[in-house]
Amino acid sequence: MATGTDTPPRDDDPADATLVFHEQADGRKVSRLPGGKVVLVDFSALDRVGDGEAWYVKLRHRETFAVADPVEKVTQATLESSGVRLSSPLADAMRRATTVRPSAVPPPAAGAMASSPPIAATASQAPPTATERVQPHSGPATPGPVDLSRVLRRSDRVALFIDGANTDGAARSAGYFVDFRRALDFFQAHATFYAAFYYVADFTASDPMQQRFFDFLSHAGYIVRRRPVKVFRDQDTGERIIKGNLDTEIVLDLLNTVDNYDVAFLFSGDSDFERAVDLLRSRGKRVFVVSARASLSRELAYVADKPIVYLEDHRDVLARADRQAE
Repeated sequence: MATGTDTPPRDDDPADATLVFHEQADGRKVSRLPGGKVVLVDFSALDRVGDGEAWYVKLRHRETFAVADPVEKVTQATLESSGVRLSSPLADAMRRATTVRPSAVPPPAAGAMASSPPIAATASQAPPTATERVQPHSGPATPGPVDLSRVLRRSDRVALFIDGANTDGAARSAGYFVDFRRALDFFQAHATFYAAFYYVADFTASDPMQQRFFDFLSHAGYIVRRRPVKVFRDQDTGERIIKGNLDTEIVLDLLNTVDNYDVAFLFSGDSDFERAVDLLRSRGKRVFVVSARASLSRELAYVADKPIVYLEDHRDVLARADRQAE
């Protein structure tokens, strides 16, 4: 791992752990420690660790993230045969990782997407912890893709606001990685394009994969909003808190640019945006939500304009052809 410098472990920084890692769009494998600290598999070991696999790893800590050196692959069967019981969250994660989902994307054709650069995900896009999830909304009983030509007028000025971490989780739930170049083409095809914003928490200041992703987004036409992750200490408990939430930046851009667009596509299912969406609609703006059914909060579903754009129904026009989410 060539990004940053290792820091001496703190009392709440474990030297090792057994974690389930998930593959991101750029091939990086990511997990989280209890408390939310992001763990990245060392570059040299990326090919050894598969999507959804559990590994016993040694950890090298940085201020805002940790680097994992894989030691041994772990399976639920081997642990149970040795008399060791997995903690419930880890057991559930391993069970989900080994379950084939009907929504999984079929293997891509050889040579597909040769013209598109790999999309690198960031550490902020690691699977959310239980405390970060919002109450999911089940969605309509009858799914179906949205025909944007019936929703938009050519004179409508369209803006995209993409919560990167939330969208990555929603896309994983839908069974594929979003091709953001195709997404931009799809959502502006029947209207007048104003701007597209992508929001991401920056855990690592010099990660080449992350920088490559930012370069790709900028080249594709996005305005990238990066916010460095900060570390705080609770004065009462001494607990370390890692913060990289960009909800405030998203709301500020939604409101500050309100005179420049007629229609906003908000890529998030987070209930924290309920009040902002309600306010924008009271000012005559149309705000459509783009998310997965399992990731969309009821609160946001209630106030957003309809129809809701569910990722599961738009795989043909939004999915990357060169990678799939397991």
